[in-house]
Amino acid sequence: MLKIAFLFLTIGPVYHEHLWRSFFQGHEDHYTIYAHAKNEIPRSNLLFPYQIPTKISTTWSNTMRAQIALLKEALKEPDNTKFIFISETTIPLATFDTVYQRVLQTPHSIFMYRPNPHIIEGSAIFDPSRNLQPIPADLQYKCYQWVVLNRKHAQLMVDDTYYIAIAEQHRLDNEHYPATLLACHNLLHEVEQKSTTYVYWPTQAITRAAHPYSFVNFEDPAELARAAGVIKAGYLFIRKIDKDCVLEPLEKLLPYSIN
Repeated sequence: MLKIAFLFLTIGPVYHEHLWRSFFQGHEDHYTIYAHAKNEIPRSNLLFPYQIPTKISTTWSNTMRAQIALLKEALKEPDNTKFIFISETTIPLATFDTVYQRVLQTPHSIFMYRPNPHIIEGSAIFDPSRNLQPIPADLQYKCYQWVVLNRKHAQLMVDDTYYIAIAEQHRLDNEHYPATLLACHNLLHEVEQKSTTYVYWPTQAITRAAHPYSFVNFEDPAELARAAGVIKAGYLFIRKIDKDCVLEPLEKLLPYSIN
């Protein structure tokens, strides 16, 4: 039975775990869960029994070693076919069946990537600390952190020692390493350029100090309308949902039953 490995990279317990419990319910033969948390997870939280034995020190901008530790553990299960990274602020927007079908219908990894924009002098986001030298500039790429990987690419990351040693010396290795590693192995053609997890960057968020928008109250018509549009657009997940976010209006729009 082909399975999807959900790799929770979190600060602590996952937020809004009732949504995840509802999402997973009844599909126990089709998924596995692995968790790496920076802080302690309470026994009552969904993720507690799924914590991996390896704990890697992380910062906001450098998490790839922890992500690779999750991949290493998940690869021990031979049925794990796709590997999805999830943060504590992420919630599912689609049914499990939809996620399973969409993610497994392609043999490729799934994430957006582009040439590294931070090495272009004079650009609005030029940031020499994100130049992964000595990797050649034409092989440096940027992607979203919350990627979906196939087994081949997951194994490549676990086996790699050279490129990760370079990437982790630079800011935001999690936004550069996956696509750059695949580019260096001439494998970017094996990536489907598509986003599965939605995150909202306000128009003014163009500086390197900016952060994505956090949803705090879906009773706000603007927040609810944006989330409804994201569901309609076919995204599988949405992130940066605040821990105390008022969810009830959004829950009425979700295609799975909330228990």
